[in-house]
Amino acid sequence: MRVAELPRVVEALRAPIQTFVRESRARIALVVTGSGQVLAQHGFARRYEVMNVASLAAAAHAAANALGRLTGAGPWQHLHHAGSRQDLFLATLRTPVEDLIFVVIFDTESSLGLVQLFFGRLAEQVAQLPEFRVLPSEQTTQQTFERDLEEGLQRVFQPDAPGR
Repeated sequence: MRVAELPRVVEALRAPIQTFVRESRARIALVVTGSGQVLAQHGFARRYEVMNVASLAAAAHAAANALGRLTGAGPWQHLHHAGSRQDLFLATLRTPVEDLIFVVIFDTESSLGLVQLFFGRLAEQVAQLPEFRVLPSEQTTQQTFERDLEEGLQRVFQPDAPGR
């Protein structure tokens, strides 16, 4: 995701996140990139809390994916931690452009079932947002780049032909 697109992405996520929080009765919701950059949040009182949770969520997500690869389990659908007073739900929010990380903290006003139900709806909404669509020109550029890179690597690592 390009830096110039961030304000549009942040604004586009605002309404779906607010709807999710209202319908699921969650206390806190957060959307971050794989590097921990915050795209949307609801319910945090202090900025440093948001940044800490975002960083830890990105690390937990990366660790869970690495464990999935190492064990052959594949990508995880979500992680759930049941605490003594609050629960944590961490899931991949898939978009055509990139996978995002969705963090939800909820208490007895909600349930894991409600969070999962409304997360499914949120995921569908976010995947349809124009801000997360890959434009054909971008796809072609990426394909061209990959093809040129592959050809360049083959030339570099190809043994010298006889007579050179």
